[in-house]
Amino acid sequence: MANPVEPDSVLARAAAELRDAPQEPNWVDISSSILTKVRNTTRRTWPIDSAFPGGSGAGPADTLRISDHIVKTTLRRALAGVRGAQPTEIDLDLDGHACIGLSLAVIGVYGDDLQAAGDELAMIAIDVVSDLLAISLDRDAVDVRVDDIEEQ
Repeated sequence: MANPVEPDSVLARAAAELRDAPQEPNWVDISSSILTKVRNTTRRTWPIDSAFPGGSGAGPADTLRISDHIVKTTLRRALAGVRGAQPTEIDLDLDGHACIGLSLAVIGVYGDDLQAAGDELAMIAIDVVSDLLAISLDRDAVDVRVDDIEEQ
């Protein structure tokens, strides 16, 4: 009967084989090329105007901008708990770097009150944008459209 291989001996053998393996001569060039490609394909963001919270000590010349990716991610998380409508797309309506409105695409649930769900989504979005960007949006500035309906 063969003796079972001890896990430590397997790891030791694997480590020894890796140490003894010939090193790729162009590894530095390859890794540099890979990093360059990854950096070139990363998601670009757009800075959105915001304001420092009161009492932060920021002066009138200080500016604060938050990336659109952060705004959209925060909105997606806040909207995820609304029953009857699952957000699939969030777009910021911008005037330069200022947010002037939002567009939300959702998948609704058949039989639910989609108007009420849309109003709830809009109010949550308005609150999130107000907290993040220190702006006030009216309900008219938030467009909620139902792109699809699913059964419960």
